[in-house]
Amino acid sequence: MPVKKTTAPQVLLNNVGALPELLSNIAANMLLEIEIGCGNGHFLSRYAEKKELSYLIGVEFKKKRCLKALKKIQTYKLTNAAIIQGKAEELIERLPANSVDKFHIYFPDPWPKTKHRRRRFLRMTNLENLCRSLKPGGEILFCSDIYDYYLQAKLLFLISGKLRLSEIPPPPQVLKSIFGRKFLSVGKKIFFISSRKLAD
Repeated sequence: MPVKKTTAPQVLLNNVGALPELLSNIAANMLLEIEIGCGNGHFLSRYAEKKELSYLIGVEFKKKRCLKALKKIQTYKLTNAAIIQGKAEELIERLPANSVDKFHIYFPDPWPKTKHRRRRFLRMTNLENLCRSLKPGGEILFCSDIYDYYLQAKLLFLISGKLRLSEIPPPPQVLKSIFGRKFLSVGKKIFFISSRKLAD
């Protein structure tokens, strides 16, 4: 049976307030995956091409990056992806409980200075919202070139009480993204970690 295509709008750039309408237009038989900080859309567009049974939502704060990501979606004529401009923290607060199959968090701003680490996206308050909106068995995939951030993510996953570390490998598109290619080209190590939500 052919997969029902979503009727979610592709031409206009969505804002966080448009999230309920966007979610309501996604076909019921599709998985929902969200990329936190999708940048220019390199990963999201390539990944969506290979994931016809998933609907990808990328959230990015900077409008210029959002427009570049949206252009890629249009260029590749993807019907299973959309971009939301806004703060990721606000978006995950608005997500319905048990609604997301997978979160992608790749090369987030590391805020390397000790006094700035509280600004990192992956902190306990945000992780609680990610877990709340994940379906049981849903996944959080995280990647960084900063070892300290990788350790922080691993510790948060372990102490959350709602996640179990898993051996899921990173999607190959991660290493083909703009940051993935950049770090690999200079021989920089990339740290990847994955976790799965425990059953309620």
